[in-house]
Amino acid sequence: MKVQSWPQYSEEATTYTLDWGVKAGVIGANVSAVLWSVEGGSASISSEALASNVASALITTNTTGCVLIKAKATLGTQTDVHFFKIKVSDPANDQSLKMY
Repeated sequence: MKVQSWPQYSEEATTYTLDWGVKAGVIGANVSAVLWSVEGGSASISSEALASNVASALITTNTTGCVLIKAKATLGTQTDVHFFKIKVSDPANDQSLKMY
């Protein structure tokens, strides 16, 4: 399984959104809950929301490195799990932000 990866700066907060609409339509059950967790690295998860089979959460990264996020959705009697990585960098080391 290929895990998607997203860039983010340390101490930055970004909202991530996952859409289970297609899967919900296929199995005929709506998402009733999504459990977000940090499986590796340093980050915090807040402002979790769920509406119309679309879940979102605000993820704040604390330090540079890689963070692995897990989102586990409940659809009727089934569960569906998504993992994604956040590659956290320090904006002070980002050459594209340097002023010359």
